[in-house]
Amino acid sequence: MTIKFFQPPVAPGTPCLSPFCAKLDMLLQLSELDFERHVQGDPREGPKQKVPFIEDAGKRLGDSNFIAEYLQEQHDFDSLRHLSATDRAMGNMVISTVEEKLYWVLVYGRWHKPENAAIMKSIFFGHMPDDAMRKEISDGAEQMINNTLYGQGIGRHTEEEVVAIGCQIIDDLSTLLGDSTCFFSNIPTLIDASVIGSLVNFAYGPVQSPVAEHIRQKPNLVQYMDRLAQQYFPNLEKQAA
Repeated sequence: MTIKFFQPPVAPGTPCLSPFCAKLDMLLQLSELDFERHVQGDPREGPKQKVPFIEDAGKRLGDSNFIAEYLQEQHDFDSLRHLSATDRAMGNMVISTVEEKLYWVLVYGRWHKPENAAIMKSIFFGHMPDDAMRKEISDGAEQMINNTLYGQGIGRHTEEEVVAIGCQIIDDLSTLLGDSTCFFSNIPTLIDASVIGSLVNFAYGPVQSPVAEHIRQKPNLVQYMDRLAQQYFPNLEKQAA
């Protein structure tokens, strides 16, 4: 039976505007299970009211990490199976840092500055024909996201502080990767799917930032990112020079 994978519309320059969707797309490719991509513009259709989510055997599941656990339990696919207990634990810490900390740096960069928010609003809501409704909905989304950033904590920092947080994580990723092909392994895993989802969204996404430039100053991350993007997202259109 084919797994249905639901994600929002894809924007030029990224496998998906959501790092979590890019991560799940790569993970499903790694699993070699049959799956098909579906565009889902309304995250409320998902079991956790967000994307990505999958439908398998009539059951819908949300959250990329819970989906990874499901693939292990129901389809005997565990991309981390060959790792030592220590490397697996370190990998889980990398995933947590990327998804619980670096992710918010990405969101901050996209939505905190009005000029960047305008780009994002055009991507998400530019298709709406009614000007007044488009403005009301897009402005509401901008305010909601900035409220979330403030509540999460990163929205309380200055831009320079947020950039410093992001650059420190990039430095750490570069150090951990070193000269290796992938993180803690010579073959891609869930860890790499998580990291690549974030890196390509920074480096080739619709909004550029000092963190994106910092990534481009790390030759090992650039080679790593380009290699995996070419393998798993061959239609990626680079928007950055």
